[in-house]
Amino acid sequence: MTIPTVALVFGGGSIGHDMSIKYAQSVYDAVDKKRYSPILVGVARDGKWWLQENTKEFPLHVDFSGAQLIFFPGGGGKALVHRRNGDHRTCHVNVVFQISPYGGSEGLLETAQVPFVGSRGPASAICSDKQIIKRILRDAGLPIARSLVLLAPEEVKFQFAQEALCSESLFVKPASLHSSIGVSKVTCESEFQTAVDLAFSYDSKVIVEEYVHARELECAVLQEAERPSDLICSSPSEIIPIGEHAFFTSQAKVDGRGIVVKPKAELDESEADRVRALSREAFRVIGCEALARVDFLMRLNGELLINEVGTAPILSSSSMFSKMMEESGIPYKELIQRLLEDAIKRSERARAVRSRAGGLRARADRP
Repeated sequence: MTIPTVALVFGGGSIGHDMSIKYAQSVYDAVDKKRYSPILVGVARDGKWWLQENTKEFPLHVDFSGAQLIFFPGGGGKALVHRRNGDHRTCHVNVVFQISPYGGSEGLLETAQVPFVGSRGPASAICSDKQIIKRILRDAGLPIARSLVLLAPEEVKFQFAQEALCSESLFVKPASLHSSIGVSKVTCESEFQTAVDLAFSYDSKVIVEEYVHARELECAVLQEAERPSDLICSSPSEIIPIGEHAFFTSQAKVDGRGIVVKPKAELDESEADRVRALSREAFRVIGCEALARVDFLMRLNGELLINEVGTAPILSSSSMFSKMMEESGIPYKELIQRLLEDAIKRSERARAVRSRAGGLRARADRP
């Protein structure tokens, strides 16, 4: 029997390009080579997909000297391998594992109708925009922090934002970036304007949010492949910024310094159950599939606020998502295997739905 081919896709044009390459090796090492035949696909900063053919050692950067990989729309995984010298061939990819802190290729993969790890449909787009996800969570009655949206740097003054959000200190964030990139905590007018300018250097839309004196918690959610309505929720973890870090900054996320990470937070069982219950609700409200990481702020009085939902959490062996799953009894290699199996099974169900819908349309069109 032919071993299914899994394309590990990494790189891309985002700020997370280099991080993605670093994390990809961890996933590559965890793939069961007896069950899957992995190929490496590096996405250059201009968005082109390149086969990484010299794989004696895992690449440190995207090599674009070989062949491009181009999926056929509706091809179910059929792809063109295109070389500069005109030497073309086709190949078949059974499943794609996109390794990126931000995702970004879900639409392309859906158009190609190739199975892939992660959420289909609008969930990834929703979670990539802090304004949109806040509106959806709020409209569903789920708790979030107060915030304002800026579309231009001079729209709001610091004092107005303080009064509107009932908060002396504020957070300023680019709307569509994660990993705390471009995020600032501010306490005065001069800091506010600097923070707004920084956030607008990354994005055309900026979120100003109340400062919440709280514990930072996370929960990993994994969907059961055979029973999609069943969601495995980990024990919550906790991140404690220390020293110079006023919050979990992007630098702290990269170098691991200035924070204490507790894979299992010190919570009583009722508190942990509330975190898991809200994580499941957020997962379902947004329409996530496969996996998600839900971030919380827990006020000192125990009130929980959903801070972010990530449909493309980092999946290295040392990432918080992987650690939380391991704490819940799912080791890293098993997690990677589950995600690949889930992607294939979801694609099979989607194909069956499309087939039934096609049959119904055909009967409806008969005279």
